[in-house]
Amino acid sequence: MTEEGKALTYRRWHQEMELLLISLGLHGTSEPQLIKHFKDVHPDEIKAYLELLLKEDKAQKFLYSRKNYWRATVNILDEAYRK
Repeated sequence: MTEEGKALTYRRWHQEMELLLISLGLHGTSEPQLIKHFKDVHPDEIKAYLELLLKEDKAQKFLYSRKNYWRATVNILDEAYRK
């Protein structure tokens, strides 16, 4: 796969992750479910992207039943969408 192809695939699953977190609403979902959903992406890449979203305050991480759960914050929406 070309570098451009890799970059497109990378952006595509990032966008899908953001849309998925938005659609899951207040309850979010567990990290294992996210990893299962993105079966073609290495789990470490998924966790790294989730941590980036957390650092950017675009996602929240919380512990429930000994599992990490993730949900979107309003900051995940772009500026144009929030107006």
